[in-house]
Amino acid sequence: MLKKFYNNFEEIIGSSLFLIMLIVLVVQTLTRQGIGVPLVWTEELSKLLFIYAGYLGIVACIKDNSHVSIDVFVKRLPAKAQKWVYIFNQLLILTALITIFYISIPILERQEHLTIVTLQISYVYMYAALPILTLLMIFRLIERLIKEWRNSRAGGVK
Repeated sequence: MLKKFYNNFEEIIGSSLFLIMLIVLVVQTLTRQGIGVPLVWTEELSKLLFIYAGYLGIVACIKDNSHVSIDVFVKRLPAKAQKWVYIFNQLLILTALITIFYISIPILERQEHLTIVTLQISYVYMYAALPILTLLMIFRLIERLIKEWRNSRAGGVK
């Protein structure tokens, strides 16, 4: 049970956040159109939920290697060259994620004094998605690469 949750963490939490965001937006629409008195906090809350759900979707794609890639030219290369291009691309992605994580820390620190007025919380909660979920992306990418490496080693032994 715990392993199943771990393996599907991003999908479970991301889907839950997306569902909550949908409910909040329906409430916002009903109060604005039905009653004529919109709830001002719903827009900011839905934005916050959308950011986290979106980043969790990216993490899920990194975990499963299901993000969009253009491989028309790579598929025409010999198998060994394809392997090296794949490794280079994964290292490039890892380097970009580490850079984003490094850059996101000062961005997060600069938001400390700002407040989301309608929710009465700090903007840190919104901007924290960047370093936290980038770190999760790095972790899931490394985890996937290790699994792929182990599988290729095991396949080569047989």
